[in-house]
Amino acid sequence: MKKRTVTSSLLAAVFTLSLVLSGCSGSSNTKTATNTPDTSPTESAVNNTPKVEEKHDPVTLQIISWKDSYNDLYKMFEEKYPWITIEQIPVNSQPIMEIIASMEAAGTPADITEIDSDLISFEQNGLIEDLTPYIEKSEAFKTTKFPDGFFDTMIFNGKKLAIPMVDVPMWVLVNKDLLAKHGVNMPANDWTYDDFRSIAKKVTDSNAGEYGITTQAEIQMRMLSTKAIADGYAANLQYLNEDLTQSLLSTPDIMNEVKWFQELVTKDGSMQSNAVSEADGSVTKEFINGKTGFAIGGDWVLPNLKEKATFEWDVLPFPKGKVSQPGYTIYGPLSLLAGSKHKEEAFLWLEFQFSKEAQKWKIDQGANASVVDDELTAYYDQAEIWKGKNIEAVKLARENAKIQPGLTVPGWSDYNWNNILNDIIFGDRDINDIIPETETWNKKTLELRDSLK
Repeated sequence: MKKRTVTSSLLAAVFTLSLVLSGCSGSSNTKTATNTPDTSPTESAVNNTPKVEEKHDPVTLQIISWKDSYNDLYKMFEEKYPWITIEQIPVNSQPIMEIIASMEAAGTPADITEIDSDLISFEQNGLIEDLTPYIEKSEAFKTTKFPDGFFDTMIFNGKKLAIPMVDVPMWVLVNKDLLAKHGVNMPANDWTYDDFRSIAKKVTDSNAGEYGITTQAEIQMRMLSTKAIADGYAANLQYLNEDLTQSLLSTPDIMNEVKWFQELVTKDGSMQSNAVSEADGSVTKEFINGKTGFAIGGDWVLPNLKEKATFEWDVLPFPKGKVSQPGYTIYGPLSLLAGSKHKEEAFLWLEFQFSKEAQKWKIDQGANASVVDDELTAYYDQAEIWKGKNIEAVKLARENAKIQPGLTVPGWSDYNWNNILNDIIFGDRDINDIIPETETWNKKTLELRDSLK
């Protein structure tokens, strides 16, 4: 049985911080024990005996998380399980492994964590539980229908290392006012990449400082690899093959996709390079400035747009390619820590994520439903955040979404697909640099995969 291998040097390095965290862990939030009704009142009524109440000792779950906006979700959970209190341990830009180590050193181990790198490194250090036996015992998981491949990006060597805490969808943001100014109507949901490029050129007026596409890394980061799938050149996002073992980024077809995006800057002029945008005051780097027609957005942009945008905006699904119309989504992983003293209660929090009330709350924040359920699909029409917007596009984006890989791909942190493409599309780096970098990574990831068997 593999032992946890958080090194003594790491523990020593974070011991000072552990004193701070241990001081904070004595939360004033601790609840008194609460009785919950037994689930079989009929027998008590028949026998005229008092209802038996199950007693629980109070438990505080410590969750390592970036989010400071989950308080309402925490309250919903605490109402369902009133003997459990949730205490968020903020990340604050610190590596999560260091936080885990410092809390263990202080004798106050955390129970649950979000993940800030690949899951393999957490598993290899013995920090997270295999969730398979918990899920197999769970009645809630047995009766819940998940999308195909829901856990696939979180499984390694047969172990379920995390559950998707949240399904973060993405869409193409549309400045409807800028399109209308140039005589362009809002595109239909079955629009194509050719439509995207053509409209971007039409709404570009450099004299007015207006451009078709926002100068943002998200454009190539999300849309370029999605287009490669849509055109039939890759099976997965980030240019990966079917079984996620090799990158196809250096293949001729995908190199041509890169050139297609590069031409949005160098040929069409509908998207500025980083240098030109900065020379113009970086106005085109933020969609909310109202000077660009299209951008990529997810739930994180919605509150700011709804509150501050001075123009009419909407969303579209990612465009159609030659063979399909895939979208893009990120599954935020949530893991049960091996050092937790409250594993059963901690798993209740993981399980709770897929309850109807939690799923509706997430839709209200702009996330996707993670459960296949007609009631949840219908709830999109009621969600305040989508009032007056293209709700059918939101549903289509969810239905067509491809999941961002990487969590269980060996050597993922060494795969330089993002920075090199930013340098090529928004800068002046030679596109041929892709070839040796991709070949080097393909060799390394196979070697690492073999060593981890």
